[in-house]
Amino acid sequence: MILFGLRSPLVVDYEIAATRSGTDIAYGVSVAGHPRVLSDIEIVELAALGDRPRGAAMPCAFAPDKREELAQLALESGFSLAAALIDPTAILPPKLRIGPGSFINAGAVIGGGCMFGQGVLINRSASIGHHTVLGDWVSIGPGAILSGNVRIGANSMIGAGAVIQSDVRIGANVRVAAGTVVRKHVEDNALVSGNPGKAVRMRAVPSSLNREGAE
Repeated sequence: MILFGLRSPLVVDYEIAATRSGTDIAYGVSVAGHPRVLSDIEIVELAALGDRPRGAAMPCAFAPDKREELAQLALESGFSLAAALIDPTAILPPKLRIGPGSFINAGAVIGGGCMFGQGVLINRSASIGHHTVLGDWVSIGPGAILSGNVRIGANSMIGAGAVIQSDVRIGANVRVAAGTVVRKHVEDNALVSGNPGKAVRMRAVPSSLNREGAE
């Protein structure tokens, strides 16, 4: 596996999960900014890849748009998306449908019947209830709770410690602030905050990819 994009502080959790799960890290690709890796893996600048053999890349970032951007840049550079990386301390159901490029961090608990798209990120100690469906590139913050039978649209982000009650539907490109309690359905492109959670404003649809590759 190649770690793709090393600027995010979260990259150290990708490293640790790979080590715990016995996943070999071939090298890391630095796209922009100072690399934050902990280990002594080889770091290669994107512009200096040359004819180096490509492989399965794991885009490393928490924000959905940044992670998708890195994934697209990796594909354009000749890489494929790596299979999901799952920390062995996470608790999973016997069968979990999860797309490539996804990351489940330490201590997460996943209920039965869940389906996750590609590039999904479940951060530390999050709890995902039964029959929850997460669209592509969804990010779930540390300690967030999705009570069960929740649906979250593509590119949405749930902040740390947020609570999504059972049977709630959240649209695409939504941001739920840390600590928010969501009791009702949320439309696309909303920014939700408070207890109970309310849409405080509507978000602009994410812009096109940054072709300079900034993380």
